[in-house]
This record gives sequence, structure tokens and C-alpha cells, in this order.
Amino acid sequence: KMIKLVAFDLDDCLFDSSGLSKMARIKGIDAMIDLGLNIERRKAITILMEIVDEYGSNFSKHYNYFIRRLNQIDNELNISFNMKYKFISAAAIAYHKEKIDSIRLYDDVKPTLMKLKENKIKTSIITDGIPIKQWEKILRLNIDSLIELVVISDQIGVRKPNPWLFEFCLKKFAVKGEETLYIGDRIDKDIIPAKKNNIISVYIHRGGKYDSYKKESESSKYKIPDYEINNLDEIFTIIENLK
Repeated sequence: KMIKLVAFDLDDCLFDSSGLSKMARIKGIDAMIDLGLNIERRKAITILMEIVDEYGSNFSKHYNYFIRRLNQIDNELNISFNMKYKFISAAAIAYHKEKIDSIRLYDDVKPTLMKLKENKIKTSIITDGIPIKQWEKILRLNIDSLIELVVISDQIGVRKPNPWLFEFCLKKFAVKGEETLYIGDRIDKDIIPAKKNNIISVYIHRGGKYDSYKKESESSKYKIPDYEINNLDEIFTIIENLK
């Protein structure tokens, strides 16, 4: 088998998206405390993380709900209408600053993309998300010139784990599933839809929140990746062996 295309997930596969978001959220808490929000830091972090769990990480009003919840929990606080928006704005500024300042590729990404380019193997990113947000990450990470096609779910109107998102990518490159490698960090949203398109699936262990894959606990054949790696460089051994 000749591999013609290597596709990647973006968040928590090419960079530590979850770690960055968590750190940025905490910076927002610190900014509010610096402005005079009278709350113990650890307690504040716990409440905010509960809100993130309940409403999801893409919810845009984490800090609004945080202040709203504080007003219900703690009558002593009694955050005024005026201060409420001052706190939320300060938190948002700190959050975005951290996201911009600290976004970094995993060390193995750039060398891998450059080597793929040298070997004339096509590259793609298949990611869920809001197009402007996902493009912003790709541009900040400075990998735009090393990726030939970016497939973003909300641009197409299809979300993972719908296998059609992956089929769309194969059609764009006019390649078959068996000529393609796909690397992701989630069984449900990466490995299963890839395998349903006969794409050779590679599960990367990044130690993130979804890195709990255990072979013995999986029943469906789609849930078992074709390969498992800890470093992106290992895909070149896979590509060689498939020849």
C-alpha cells in the first residue's frame, strides 16, 4: 500500500488544546480576583470548571454564568450590576491573552509535516468546530503552509463522528481510504469514522482528557485503532511497513 494522504485531528492532537483552555480560564479567575472579587481562588476555579462541564467547553458565557452563580451562592458578595460586567470583561481579556500567548504545537508536529511534504505525501486537517476559531488556531500555530486542505465540520454542515466528513476529504484528494492515514486522539470522533471509510486509523496518546483508551474494554471492531503511537514520528515506520 502506498500512502498518499495523511490527515490529522487538530485539538489535543497537534497542540494541547484542553490544557491551554484550562490555563486560560484560570487566568480569567485571577484577573477578577485582582480587580477585587472577594472569593477564595480554589473555590472560584472549582465553580468555573463545574460550569464548563455542565454547559460544554464551547459555551461563550462561562464567566457570565460564574458571576450569576456566585450571586446565588453567596449573599455576602452581592456583586453590583456595574462590577459584574467589569469582572466579566477583565476575565475575557485575560483568557484571550493567555490563549494567544501560550498556544504551541507539540514538538513532534512541525518536523513530521515537513517530512511529509518532502516525501510528497498530501496533508489535511479534519476538525470539528467553528471555522473562524479553528483557522485562528491554525494560523497562530503557523502550519497553514504545511497543510493542503483544512476540513472544518461547521463549514460543511457535518460533524464528527459522521463518516461523511472523512469521505468528503478523500473525495477532495481523489484518494482511497486504504491510501490514507488518519491520526486522532479520540476513539469516538476520530478512529470510528476513519475506519468506516477504510482509512488506516492511528490513535495518538497525548495524555489528554480522552486518553483512556484500553484495548480490552472495546468490543466493536471500529473502536480498535489499526495503530497506536506516542509520537507523530512513528507514522513514518507505519508508512514504510505498509509498503
